[in-house]
Amino acid sequence: MENNKKRVLILTGPAGAGKTTIANLLVDRCGFLKVNGDSLEKESFPDGGHGLPGISERLKKAHDKIFVAAKEMLQGSENNIVVDYIIFDNYLDFFGRFKQEFGDDLEIKVLFPTEEEMIKRDKERECWTVGVERILAVRAQFEAIRNLLAENSFVDTTGQTPDVTLEQHFNHYFPNI
Repeated sequence: MENNKKRVLILTGPAGAGKTTIANLLVDRCGFLKVNGDSLEKESFPDGGHGLPGISERLKKAHDKIFVAAKEMLQGSENNIVVDYIIFDNYLDFFGRFKQEFGDDLEIKVLFPTEEEMIKRDKERECWTVGVERILAVRAQFEAIRNLLAENSFVDTTGQTPDVTLEQHFNHYFPNI
């Protein structure tokens, strides 16, 4: 891949998968700009409730806001963009909209360590946790769409440090030296 071609990377997965850590490393080491999808979504769900029935319109608005933020950021910059977002439902619609807009300039990576690893990481967080039930529910949703995405979209980060994950799965973004 040419390192001078602007790309959009959707970095997703259940809580505890390492999305924000890897996104921040891409920002720091590769010059990416970051769209914090979780923060943008919170504007539509200030009290939570992402997984509750009857929220499809609010979720669509949140997804629209994230898409527009990524599109505008890419248009106004020479940098690659990483969308750091857990997603919550409507995964294929979310990915499809990005694919339609960005085509081959889109990469989707689902960080997907084992259940045990995600639960352990979630418990070790200093800022917040989502709990075992939510991790397992979101993990099951990603598992259900696994064979609909490219084979290399799912990245098992079990037992890896963030540096190892970055080196093994995102080294194509490092500038040529």
